[in-house]
Amino acid sequence: MELINIIFRKFSAKEKKVFLGVLGVLVFALVALVSFIIKDQSEFIPIAGGSYTEGVVGQPITLNPILSANGADQELSALLYAPLGKLLAASSTTSDGKIYTLELKDDLKWSDGKNLTSDDVVFTIQTIQDYNAHSPLYQSWKGISVEKVSRVQVKLTIPSRNVFFADAIQSLPVVPRHIYGPIPVENLDLSVYKLKPVGSGPYKVKDFSKRSDGFITEYRLVPNPYWNGAAPLIPNFSFQFFETIADVAQALAFHQVNGFASFWPLGFDSSSLKGFTIDKLPGSNYYAAFFNQNNNAMLKDQNVRQALVSAVDQSTILGNLPGSDPKGITGPALLASLRNRTSTFNAASAASLIAKYKEKNKIASTSVTLSAPNVDFLQKVATTIQNEWRGVGIDNVSIQTVDVNDPLNSPLKTRNYDVFLFGNVLKNEGDLFPFWHSSQAAYPGLNLSLYASTAADKLMEKIRATTDDASRLPLLMNLENTIVNDNPAVFLFSLPYYYVHSSELRGFASGTITTPADLYNNVSQWSIAKVRVIK
Repeated sequence: MELINIIFRKFSAKEKKVFLGVLGVLVFALVALVSFIIKDQSEFIPIAGGSYTEGVVGQPITLNPILSANGADQELSALLYAPLGKLLAASSTTSDGKIYTLELKDDLKWSDGKNLTSDDVVFTIQTIQDYNAHSPLYQSWKGISVEKVSRVQVKLTIPSRNVFFADAIQSLPVVPRHIYGPIPVENLDLSVYKLKPVGSGPYKVKDFSKRSDGFITEYRLVPNPYWNGAAPLIPNFSFQFFETIADVAQALAFHQVNGFASFWPLGFDSSSLKGFTIDKLPGSNYYAAFFNQNNNAMLKDQNVRQALVSAVDQSTILGNLPGSDPKGITGPALLASLRNRTSTFNAASAASLIAKYKEKNKIASTSVTLSAPNVDFLQKVATTIQNEWRGVGIDNVSIQTVDVNDPLNSPLKTRNYDVFLFGNVLKNEGDLFPFWHSSQAAYPGLNLSLYASTAADKLMEKIRATTDDASRLPLLMNLENTIVNDNPAVFLFSLPYYYVHSSELRGFASGTITTPADLYNNVSQWSIAKVRVIK
């Protein structure tokens, strides 16, 4: 070092500048080389640590996943309860596809340390099957025989072959018998455990906060020590609840929440959010205006229904949903291979059919009521349809705003509507039985058009009994044509599932979203913290 100092002092001023410049370049090159080597020979890996907060519009009501279809409940329950598929060690079925034998993993426990056994599975299914429980899963498990074989084994018997039933098994949320068993089924929704659940998922409830008016503002979760899978990498997971989407948008802008998921268009300018990623995940939903022929005699006429279908310009409706990336549909099956039917929009033809109906029946005017949920984008769609139907000769088209969560007056239960603008969510894209089979016309079935067709019923039953995917496809094509030709609804569009989340989130696995719970299928692998290690 002393020698370098001596030499450096002998340099002229110009030589010193050149020397320092060269030295600077060498140091910079060395640093860059070391950085390159480190980057090339190392990688970031996720580690446990950090906090994550989801924003949710709405309120948790009942954190019992077999009792509630409320979105806030479903999101929370996805982290608190494990679906049966994650609790199974093995499963088998008989050659005729009617008997399923399920075997649970050994040493499963609830978040309170109690054993989780076949008694819990049997109790869960029997509670769902009790009509007085009003479970949204009732139709999926109606008529299924369940029997305890041993401490870890259960036998299920279904009345007829159903290739889609295995999906129902995998997604079944199991609830604890030792908690809910002593409670009369009519009082399950009144139990203190509906907000302080005992579950089997990767997280458990630490605590929650609410305002003086009872509005729950936040749930805080911590890892469940009895979870049978890998421990979650995010040790502090919370949900904050808001009254409006505008409130969530503000919380995102100020980074008070890290994520927000929605089946509906976001309703705010997501491009202004900094530090967030917006994923549009495929959803298995579609929206349609369902005709109830039992409520309005005019809708019994096939030509009138054809006119109402032809009068709707799908391109106008899609254009009124900016930023939501809607996909136009022309039938109830969402398989991509079936989306080849052209639009039937023809206002002139629709007007002619309505005029002929009036002349034939010697009536001066026609009227129809279009019911739609109190949701902004659906109200806009309803207004568009109202104008288009008026334009082809329907003299009185009124819009009725409804609350689908009203336990007494929900049109889903009363079937008291002429036309109902609503969305269907297909648990399996090839299974239209829950929405179009005649046996599902009465509540709690989901056949909103009260559609009845012997030909369609036989096709749906045959599809469920056909094990080969390739053989089911032509049956499904035939079924869709049968339904569409009967004009039981105006098929409109499907929407993606939106997930706005922190760009720091790692491990999130995208896939088709059927319910809010699907978003969290691999939540244990989500991570925020990371560290660089040598490869």
